[in-house]
Amino acid sequence: MKKFIAAILLLCFSANVAMADCDWTQIKKLPDGGFEYNPTLNLCVGNLVQTNKTQAKQIQDLTTAIDLKDAALLAADQRTQLWETTSLNEQDRLTKIDNESKTNEWIFFGLGVVTVIGSGFMAAKLLGK
Repeated sequence: MKKFIAAILLLCFSANVAMADCDWTQIKKLPDGGFEYNPTLNLCVGNLVQTNKTQAKQIQDLTTAIDLKDAALLAADQRTQLWETTSLNEQDRLTKIDNESKTNEWIFFGLGVVTVIGSGFMAAKLLGK
């Protein structure tokens, strides 16, 4: 088993072949700041410049997409926060209504007791007792 794994690793490490189309060592820097290279490298340089422009456009598009994603997440967070605030306010409102309902029940019970006692007292006065 060790020989098999060693053979696989040896095969993987030996399979790394670099295939370059352009010999960049032929480019020479000129005294005026420019570069000199033979016409065969012109295509390589053009491809490199075109790839650079394409990558710059892709980076710009990706940055725009990330900004839009961030804006969408911010809007979603704001909606979530608004929903949470509304939910808590409604819960507080329902709790207050429930407490007031119980208080009203006790008030009505007390008024009923006062009414019964008051009508008994008035009946006793009217009957003369």
